[in-house]
Amino acid sequence: MTAQSKKPNDRTDTLQDELTQRGRDVWLAGLGALATVEEEGNKLYNRLVERGKEFEEERRKELKEAEEEVREKGDKALTQLEEAGEETQSLLLDTVNSALERFGVPTRSEVDRLSEKVETLSKQVDELSSTLSDRNAQTDGKK
Repeated sequence: MTAQSKKPNDRTDTLQDELTQRGRDVWLAGLGALATVEEEGNKLYNRLVERGKEFEEERRKELKEAEEEVREKGDKALTQLEEAGEETQSLLLDTVNSALERFGVPTRSEVDRLSEKVETLSKQVDELSSTLSDRNAQTDGKK
């Protein structure tokens, strides 16, 4: 009977040792998984940071190119707008001058030319008046 009573204890001890060993193995496997995740997580994090820098640089370059393209198009549109404005102003001026001519109203250039002639004539009249005044003074002095 002693031999039979020893066998269950031996089996229990062996089972207990085996379970302890398996539990320790599971614990170590969990620690290994944690270490792997930590190590791989850092690698992944660093790799993501590097890719983020590359992505940012690429987008910055694309954004700068798009900005330059928009600026060029804006300048071109502004030039076209200025040209259209000048053309419209010229057409309007021609139309107004044509209408004024039809109604017999002198144009600005005609008025300017007439003003120059009036100014020239005024100077001549002043000179003539001065000359006549001098002559009259001389003739009155001789009398």
